[in-house]
Amino acid sequence: MAMGSNLLAYIPTLNPRHLKWFSHHPNATLCLIPQILAESIYPRLARNMAAMRTSDVVKMIQSLEVVDRILIYDPEDVDLDLTLPHWNEWVASKEDVVEEVVRRHFLPRGARVQFEETWARWDMTAVLAEQPVIPDLVISSSEFGLALLDWAEHESQRSSDWWRRVGAIAESPKEGLLAISYNIHMPNEYETYIFGDPAINRDAGQKGKSCTLHAERAVISFCAKHGKALNGADLYVTTFPCEDCAREVAAAGIKRLFFRDGYSSLNALEVLRVDKVEIVQIREDPESA
Repeated sequence: MAMGSNLLAYIPTLNPRHLKWFSHHPNATLCLIPQILAESIYPRLARNMAAMRTSDVVKMIQSLEVVDRILIYDPEDVDLDLTLPHWNEWVASKEDVVEEVVRRHFLPRGARVQFEETWARWDMTAVLAEQPVIPDLVISSSEFGLALLDWAEHESQRSSDWWRRVGAIAESPKEGLLAISYNIHMPNEYETYIFGDPAINRDAGQKGKSCTLHAERAVISFCAKHGKALNGADLYVTTFPCEDCAREVAAAGIKRLFFRDGYSSLNALEVLRVDKVEIVQIREDPESA
């Protein structure tokens, strides 16, 4: 039987996308990055309640007979000599843990690594991935806008959401600062860590239960509670709004939306445009936008 590829992956929980990836590489040797090594690189991964013991993941994969051989990667393992021809070529799943292991341990030893998209896990790279929001975007490097977005960014760090932290500020040209907030889990900030996140049960763009009060909604709610009018106000948000938040921004009468980065949501864009909300991206270097 011909020898297959050498695969490198971090698999805290086995899912069908891993199996599909294996099917593209018959007779492969799979090298698993253990949970303990992944957590030493990114301590936040210790909060992943779904993560299994790496030894149990090995047993599951072995029982399915989808790869020929499984190793658990140990940087101190002298038997895995990456300078030898057999271990010199690798195919790796493209995600943050694997990329960092490759950078630290594989490339310095001369191994050649080809990355493939598996989309089997919500790693930080995927969560924070940005797509173009608007092709004909208004770009600004206003010092005032940069200062407010820096403030909103600082406020966002108060969020307990370790995947995406968002800050928002409402400001009136006439009355000045109206409100500042960040995305908040409810009924308490640790809700999703105690019971899990229900958002995992829906596809991108699909509606469903969420435990998070988005930063934009938090700002609008604060203004409603304290009798502060948002009609004609500006909203500064670190990340481009989702579709639901865009509706509330438009309905509140906000006339200008300033943001720094974001993911594309065509419906959100359309909602804002129909209500004639001006959208401005703030960048320190407008030429890089």
